[in-house]
Amino acid sequence: MRKSLILVLLVLTTMGVVSAQGNEEAKGAYPDRPVEFVAPASAGGGTDTFCRLIVDIINKNDLVDGNVVVINKPGGGGTVGAAYAADANRDGNYTLVALNGAQALGLKASKEVDASDLVPIAALAMDNVLFVAVSDSPYKTFDDVIAAAKKNPGGISVGVADNLDRLCVEMINQQVGIELNGVYFDSAGEIASAMLGEHVEFGIMNPSECGGQIEAKNMSALASFSEDRLDGIYASAPTFKELGYPNIKFQMFRGIMGGSGMSAETVAYWSSVFEKVSATEQWKTNYIEKSALDGRYMGAEKFGPYATENSEQLFQMGEKIGMFK
Repeated sequence: MRKSLILVLLVLTTMGVVSAQGNEEAKGAYPDRPVEFVAPASAGGGTDTFCRLIVDIINKNDLVDGNVVVINKPGGGGTVGAAYAADANRDGNYTLVALNGAQALGLKASKEVDASDLVPIAALAMDNVLFVAVSDSPYKTFDDVIAAAKKNPGGISVGVADNLDRLCVEMINQQVGIELNGVYFDSAGEIASAMLGEHVEFGIMNPSECGGQIEAKNMSALASFSEDRLDGIYASAPTFKELGYPNIKFQMFRGIMGGSGMSAETVAYWSSVFEKVSATEQWKTNYIEKSALDGRYMGAEKFGPYATENSEQLFQMGEKIGMFK
């Protein structure tokens, strides 16, 4: 009887060890199916470039065992893609969404997606903003812009792709005392086409969105919203501070959030993955340096409060100038 009891205990103990090992193997297998990385913008734009480079770095460095697939969900200034990721019927552990400061502002303004529907994971960079013209246009300096706007109030158009771009235009209008007209497009690519087709005179763009056109000498940056002059092909663009307008300045975060229901363990997992991405030479050279960004990694604990505060500040600025009526 005693031997039988000992045998039973040994069997149960062995089963428990096997079960525990099986559970650990299951935990280690994540992700065990493709993870969707949502770019809430059209292909070819700044957000799409951000997502695809990250996935390329993940694959080249074997940072994730499973597959990460970029899907584009443009529309609504980022709200369509964010709503897709935040959908309560989806498994949050397998859906990521790239959000920048402009898209976060759009979410807050539209109220279509509540901040609690998305889980902050990490921010990887702070993006700069440029005021851009077509190279063969009559506008060679920002003084030319001011002169044209004063001669034709409300008749000079600036292409914008989201509320943040529009906020940049309104900052110029208020600080310079002119009336530029912000015209909405779905992407920076559409802004570029409209500028080259002479449908709008100027555009608000991130360096990554206009760098190719500037290198090809199709476009030129007349001013930068950065604190200091940017490097490389953007170095000729003076800051608004240099032009005598120190209050015209702005940077936009580029971060990643998870779908609703994402577990704390999964958030920690992806936060670690993106920290490794931000430390690679490919990221530093092919993205941060090439696109004139400030590399600044923030994990979930810092990024969450920062994104909330940043969106609130921008929203209050927008409300003051009547952007969200």
